[in-house]
Amino acid sequence: MSRILILKTLVLALLLPVSQADVPRQIFDAHLHYQPSHAETFGPEAIAATLERAGVKRAVVTSRDPALMEALMQAAPGRIVPFLDVYAGLANRLGWVRERDLPGRVRAQLEAGLATGAWAGIGELHIFAGHRHEQTFHALIAIADEFGLPVMIHGDPAGIDRAFESYPELRILWAHAGTFPYPPLVRDYLDRYPNLYVDLSMRSDRLNAEVPMPEDWELLLIDHADRFMVGVDTFSLRRWQEFDQHIAEIHAWLGQLPEDVAKQIAVANAQRLFPE
Repeated sequence: MSRILILKTLVLALLLPVSQADVPRQIFDAHLHYQPSHAETFGPEAIAATLERAGVKRAVVTSRDPALMEALMQAAPGRIVPFLDVYAGLANRLGWVRERDLPGRVRAQLEAGLATGAWAGIGELHIFAGHRHEQTFHALIAIADEFGLPVMIHGDPAGIDRAFESYPELRILWAHAGTFPYPPLVRDYLDRYPNLYVDLSMRSDRLNAEVPMPEDWELLLIDHADRFMVGVDTFSLRRWQEFDQHIAEIHAWLGQLPEDVAKQIAVANAQRLFPE
């Protein structure tokens, strides 16, 4: 966390009313990862304690290890929304689209489910314009549609278009507000697709770039208050180690929004998409 961002976060906290600054709102984190490499340092109980301390009411967590997901769900009962990570490893985030046997493996995992219940979604899928017509991508979103599961997509607008062209009723969570997180573009896509939701993980630097928040972002979040969610995105061990800092950054920009808008983005939208 840079010195400049730390100072901005502190300044914003001081500007908040005492009730908000002293008692941070709960959040529903819509974008976390928990993999075996993370568990070597942070066991399930440590992750559960981290979420509790940070005020994370519930969280979408992706993992490629069903046993690890089960252990986390037992450590944090009622708090975890389990997403199936289809990658063999982080390095596979670009090559997965050419794995012809992947859809069959995903279907088998979804059908097997978890001891605690069903998987709640698929992703995160990295898909970009050049791969949007790949057979494996189409097969996976077909499976998601069949099972009625939302898909978390990390990609550019072309991948979003391709998914909705085939399955207009599919629910998509667009990670990081897309690879081109420009308010006019995001607004256009939210207007196009009523089943598109946007998580703002990795974008606190843009939302906290100025004090107050950049006007184009503020207006977008207010106008589409029912479609945005928050997230830390623990794609690496370091993100778990710095979890509290990233939560503070999220609170900094949430605190600049009207209270009703902040409540929707912090919890209500994700709660509506993933009811208990």
